[in-house]
Formats: sequence, structure tokens, C-alpha cells
Amino acid sequence: MRILKQSLLGFAVILFAAAPSSNPQQIAENNNAFAFELYQEIIQKEKGNVFFSPFSISTALAMTYAGANGETANEMAKTMHFGANTEDFHLSYGKYLSTLEKNAKGNIQLNIANRLWGEKNYTLLPDFVALNKQAYNSPLQQVDFAGNPDGSSQEINTWVAAKTEERIKDLIPPGAITTDTRLVLTNAIYFKGDWLYQFKKKDTHDRKFELADGSSKKTPFMNFEGALDYSENGTYKMLRLPYKGEKQSMVIVLPKSPEDLQKIEQTMNSNSFSQLFYDSQPTVILALPKFKMTLPLALNSFLQNLGIKSAFSTSADFSKMTPSNDLVISDVIHKAFIEINEEGTEAAAATAVVMTIESIGPHDPPRPKEFIADHPFLFYIIDNETKAILFMGRLMEPSAN
Repeated sequence: MRILKQSLLGFAVILFAAAPSSNPQQIAENNNAFAFELYQEIIQKEKGNVFFSPFSISTALAMTYAGANGETANEMAKTMHFGANTEDFHLSYGKYLSTLEKNAKGNIQLNIANRLWGEKNYTLLPDFVALNKQAYNSPLQQVDFAGNPDGSSQEINTWVAAKTEERIKDLIPPGAITTDTRLVLTNAIYFKGDWLYQFKKKDTHDRKFELADGSSKKTPFMNFEGALDYSENGTYKMLRLPYKGEKQSMVIVLPKSPEDLQKIEQTMNSNSFSQLFYDSQPTVILALPKFKMTLPLALNSFLQNLGIKSAFSTSADFSKMTPSNDLVISDVIHKAFIEINEEGTEAAAATAVVMTIESIGPHDPPRPKEFIADHPFLFYIIDNETKAILFMGRLMEPSAN
């Protein structure tokens, strides 16, 4: 058997100038529902490779949600599939984070880090600060947004880079933090692990990857043959590659025909993965391309289209965050990185929410199954127990850059 190392990172930042969810599985299910809805928004604009961490985005926005009130809280709850904005919800979310970390312990490296960055001369409500620290292990660090916005931005970016093993750099672009910025909430996720079944470098060979425009690109493909969780229907094949410890997996969804990709994107949901944990394990002949990608995303318009509207306007109600209730979200920024090779996968993702003051299947035959991923496909990194999607993406064109 062969073992492939995989390393992923994610990061989320929030910058500031529904039915209850009481257990990790329910929170994961609700976060996954948001993940697929956000994916639909993203692919309307992004026509090439896609990669992001819905977990990172949800966590950063959950931290923000703790300060929301009124219609702003209602919109966030509906869009994000959050439970009622109570202490119990946030403490339950904290237990969800602990469950993910516990499942990784001893098998893979999974680091989750949160931080509040507050303007040193701006007042935040003690209950909001205390709840973020207790539920999300997110302490408050005071910075000088008003006097030194560029230096504060660099301080946050340095923290982001450190928490993501230097894979996410310059998350907050120039100009995103201004003298009106009052609060930044950050979430970082870093994942690194070994495949349970490793690819051998000697088995890597070049072959053609078919692109959406009908052309092809010569790409190094990793090869493996062995028993794997596998499922298929009339339009796609699905495969689960477990990590060491079998607590996390990568799920790959390969259209049987490249023309089926768009249809599959419209119908895929987290319930689609469940069959992979119950079906038999046939012998599979697998060919998977090596690839690397980095994708920055400005999330404002996507979140507004999904229903978070008042938070970005002067009607924003963050009165559980600050006594002056004068904050609005100015930017939500996300950045993600992933690399897959014989040794594993390395990935990172980051999200920033900037808030300023209001001035702004079938039975398997005995012969082996073939899973030749030589055309665009979807992929997901999941926690097996909760089915939480930590990362998700679409490979349209492999690249080593």
C-alpha cells in the first residue's frame, strides 16, 4: 500500500471599519449547505480553477455573527444557516472546532487559529470580546488602525502567513484597511497529512489532460491501483481517498463526460458523499494529475447575492459588538492555496471581513474500476465523522505554478 502526504491550509479574516445547531454534525451540515450555495455564486464569475475553504469563511462569519443584532443577525443566520444568535450557539460552534481538531490529532496536522484585531481607541462590548475568546479561542489584540493602517495591515498579514506556514501571504491587499477600520476578525486553518495509500513517484507519468475548450495539456499523472471507496451513476464517478488515521478524506467527483460537469455542479451536495462510506471497495485503477493553484476571492457580492445585505450598508446592526453601533462590513476577502503531488497535498485558505465606521450506486463487477481524472473534476476535503467540508474546488486546468 502507498501513502501520499497531503497538506492543506485555510485562513479567514473579518475586518470591521434559523434552527438551533447544538452538535458538531448539525453545524457541519449547515455549513456545508452554505458551502454549496456559495460555490454556485462563485462559478458564475470564476470560469477556471476554483478553490476555497467554506469552513474558514463560515467560522470567520460566525465570529462576526456574535456581534450582530436585529435584521442584520436575521440575514446572517438565514444565509449562513446559523442557529439563533445565542451564547449556546457560539459555544456549540466552539465544540465543533474542537471536534475537528480532536479527529486530526495523532494522524494529521490541523491547526485552527482565530484572532480579533481592534482599534486601540475604539470600544467593543466586553460580552462580545469574551464570547469570541471563550467559544472561538479568539483573543483581542489592539492595533492602531486610525494612526497606522498600513502597519496594522502588515501586522495582520504577518500573523496570517505564520498561521498558514507562509502559504497565504498578503491576504489583506493595500487599501483594504483604512483609518476608518475598527475591527478585524481572522480565522486560519492549516491542514497537512499523509494519504493512507501512497502514490509512488516511479509510477508518475505524463499524459494529456483535456481542457474545456477541447484542447489538451501534457500533465504529470500519479497512478495507483488498489481497493478504494468508489461509487458511480449515469453522469459521474466518485472516489474517496482517505488520509492516515482514516478520519479525513479527499472526495473526487469525475464527470463521465466533460460536458456533464456543469450539470453535476448544480446537483452536488454533501449527501452525495454518504454512499462512499457504505459501498463496497472495488479494485480501482486511479490516475490523478499533480496540480497547484492559488485563488483570491472578494466575497462581498457573493454574500450579498445570498442574502447578507444590511451588514454592508448604513443600516447594519452590530449593536452586540459595540455600544456606538456604527460599524458596517466593508470587505470580505478570501484566499486559498492547494498543491497535490505524490507526497501529499498542501493547501491554505484565508478570509477577511473588513468593517469600518458607517461612513463607508450499482453492484461492482469483478474487474477493476477505472478512475482516470484526465478532464475537469470536482474535489472536496472532508472530516469523515462530521462530513464537514474543510476545502472544496474544481480543477479545470492543472498547473505546477
